[in-house]
Amino acid sequence: MMYPVMLNLENKRIVVVGGGRIATKKILNLVEQKAKIIVVSPTLTEELQSFAQQKKIEWYPRYFVIEDVKGAFLVFAATDNREVNEQVKISCAKDQLVNVIDEPSDSTFYNMAVFERGLLKIAISTEGASPFLAKQIKAELKGFFDDGYEEYLNFLLEARIKIKELVLDEETKRALLLELVNEKYRNNVEDREQFFKGFR
Repeated sequence: MMYPVMLNLENKRIVVVGGGRIATKKILNLVEQKAKIIVVSPTLTEELQSFAQQKKIEWYPRYFVIEDVKGAFLVFAATDNREVNEQVKISCAKDQLVNVIDEPSDSTFYNMAVFERGLLKIAISTEGASPFLAKQIKAELKGFFDDGYEEYLNFLLEARIKIKELVLDEETKRALLLELVNEKYRNNVEDREQFFKGFR
């Protein structure tokens, strides 16, 4: 059993061992999180070379050594060599989070497929059983949550802030927040504007 969480990776030390296609895919998601990304690999894909030149990642152009994982918040063993990935795994401390791409049972965390629509984030995991199915489910979610949800979530966030500031009892605030979660406000911009007029 795995416990799903969302992590704040800003300024966290992330070590990725490997510089190929799989490592590139992992890093593409990490650079958006403002993490401190260390990549250990003799070679890099063109995309990762560009990231290194832009200082989005720090590149150690050599093979992995045990000291590389010291102090890392997350570790990715992302090479195409089973022995190297195993070495990365056993080099990590018991309390370090490590993802081993070619042996899910060696991992203490998995990356999930994530569907995003503005503030809406839905994570899909098969716990390593079938990443392809997770991707398929992610694609299917596009049909359920259209682009309008991005603006709707922005409205809900602003409304929540305003309601929390009101001098009302908690039960009344909760009722107001619950009222906003319906098609009336999701599909009609005018109704949203009318709601905010009550705060002016």
